[in-house]
Amino acid sequence: MSHSPSDKIALFIDGANLYATAKTLGFDIDYKRLLKEFQSRGTLLR
Repeated sequence: MSHSPSDKIALFIDGANLYATAKTLGFDIDYKRLLKEFQSRGTLLR
C-alpha cells in the first residue's frame, strides 16, 4: 500500500497500558522510532 504525504493520521495511545504491557512482556518501546514510523505514513495530526 502506498502512502501519500497528504494522508492524515490521528494516533491515540493509551500510554499507561502501553507502558504496562511492554513492561510485562519485557521489552522497551522506542517512542522516537514509533513517532517516525507514523510520520512516514502521512501527516500526523495528533
